[in-house]
Amino acid sequence: MEKLYENPEPVPAASQLALLPFAAAMEGFLRNDSDIPGLRLTLHRTMSREGNGYLQQACAYLGGDEPEWRGKVGRLFPVTEGIIGAAYDKKRIYRTKEYASIDELLPDLQESMRLTGDDRNPEDVANSYLAIPFLGAHDHVVLILFAECKSFNFFADNDRVKHLAAMCQGFCRLFDWLQNQPVSNLRNFPLMKGQPIAESPTVYPLIQEPVDSIDPPRFRMVSSFNYEAAAA
Repeated sequence: MEKLYENPEPVPAASQLALLPFAAAMEGFLRNDSDIPGLRLTLHRTMSREGNGYLQQACAYLGGDEPEWRGKVGRLFPVTEGIIGAAYDKKRIYRTKEYASIDELLPDLQESMRLTGDDRNPEDVANSYLAIPFLGAHDHVVLILFAECKSFNFFADNDRVKHLAAMCQGFCRLFDWLQNQPVSNLRNFPLMKGQPIAESPTVYPLIQEPVDSIDPPRFRMVSSFNYEAAAA
């Protein structure tokens, strides 16, 4: 049964359109002329509903062949949800750590799924995950990039993660600039900060780790992400 907090809440079309080209560019960079099995990525934003704070999927998934992946915009999650919850809590980039072989990864993945109550078939689960939080002007999380694939050790590559973090920082610079030089009839309307809704953390404890050597991207002026068309 679908949990109540997964029921979609509207995300303004302008906000989705601001994120989708960026997500598409990152997906293209990650593929880099080769097929990455199971690759998909999206971005979540922090938002509130009735005074409660959630993580919300803010745009469609990029990558993947299943059309239903693209239609999950607006789902709400507690701030403890999986690897994005860990990135939110620690304000650090999180990823699946490096393993010497897939045979060493799989037992830890299966045990992590057991510990977090994940009853999916391990064969259906990605073995490489990444979450990059975008910190705001007041040091809280504004957005979180989520990516996954079935390519072994894909996000354990420090250079790959550094390049992605640099792309995210460029995104931050652009939207900081747009705060002072807004596009006509487009405004970033502030979102109220809600009381974070937390449940038992579901980050896979044995296989996912913070990346302390790479700083997360940071906005200087943006404190929430809620772009909408505005009256002239």
